[in-house]
Amino acid sequence: MKLKKLGTILLSSAMVISMVGCGSTSSSSSSASSSASSATSTASADTATSSAASSSEEAVTTSSASEEVTSSSASDSSSGVQTDMTDDIEVPDDVKGQTYDIVYLTPSTASQFWTYVEVGIKNAMIDMEDKYGITVNYSTVGPAEESQTEDYVTAFEQTIAKQPDAIVTATLAIDATIPKAQEATQNGIVLNFVNCGLGVGDDGANADAYNEFYYCSNDTIGEMAGQAFLEAMEKKGISTDSGVVGVTTNVENEALNHRVDGFRNYLTENAPGLTQTDTYYNDNVVETSQSNAENIISTYGDELVGLYSGNNITGDGVCNAVQAAGIGDQIVNVAVDSDDTEIAALEGGYCDAIIVQDAYQQGYLCMENAILTLMLGENPESKQQVNCPPVIITQDNMNDSEIQDLLDPTRLAKS
Repeated sequence: MKLKKLGTILLSSAMVISMVGCGSTSSSSSSASSSASSATSTASADTATSSAASSSEEAVTTSSASEEVTSSSASDSSSGVQTDMTDDIEVPDDVKGQTYDIVYLTPSTASQFWTYVEVGIKNAMIDMEDKYGITVNYSTVGPAEESQTEDYVTAFEQTIAKQPDAIVTATLAIDATIPKAQEATQNGIVLNFVNCGLGVGDDGANADAYNEFYYCSNDTIGEMAGQAFLEAMEKKGISTDSGVVGVTTNVENEALNHRVDGFRNYLTENAPGLTQTDTYYNDNVVETSQSNAENIISTYGDELVGLYSGNNITGDGVCNAVQAAGIGDQIVNVAVDSDDTEIAALEGGYCDAIIVQDAYQQGYLCMENAILTLMLGENPESKQQVNCPPVIITQDNMNDSEIQDLLDPTRLAKS
């Protein structure tokens, strides 16, 4: 069953966005440093939009760098529970017994983050099959590593050739993906992006090339990281009057730069006495990230007040360096996303906070929407780009049940 025309309509749907941008890398990698003074793009106010809960839209708004960012505890959001946007949607009677071929084209089969996304995708598939009596022929394709972007594009080409009903994917190679996305959509394939799409979020870039995009604002991630950083400094009794902050991340690209810019801008506005280093890039290699962090630690010594990591691979290397140097109680260490290494560092006290997207929720919503679009013949979402905000996780809330689900979505996997 192929859709020859995709559109968006306003339908009532009960949808509450839980705590939930781009997983790790992009096609344009660079190991060159960019100076703090050049990171001047303003982290604009970002609105986390949910689908219409009634005929009028509801919006969950996250604050800009000029305001206090608030989603700092587990009690602020309902995490770990999938959103059901199907209750108020009338599905045609003849969908029962229908079979749909849907492919999850992952940027990395080895990445823990994209595995978490797939848990949500599979759960949505199971729920929709049970609810509507449909069958989904599901498959997963993609390269082993995120850095293999050429292999990702090849897999995209091969998937289009098989003409599935829908493709759920995330791209780390925007420019190379755009023509493939256009081809898929023109061939009647429902194409949904999760976490990493064809733009930086709700900018509307290349909107004619896909059906729906669920993401997490990188501006918000950076701002919340800045908030968590200063809160940790205060908790540890570290003055913001002076000191050096090491800024590290995986690669330089349009989308992920917002994580760095959001962090820089928040610190510049709220702690102007702090000096930020140039951005250290690691090409998404843990060992390089650790080496960069060790270099920062040895270069700045007692002047160093903390380190910021823009993604989980970077965070892994930085946490290893902080642990090896034995300075977890002397500086602040804040990272983005979660994996086993970062969680262990949080438990061990050599990471103060991680800013976590809800990979599960984004995956669930993306698959649910793809299936609904197939059944209805058009997109039920009121907005084509839906922002799912992140949450700050610290030692204080990491053992809460809903946070545990956020940190390890495999706990939610259905058989």
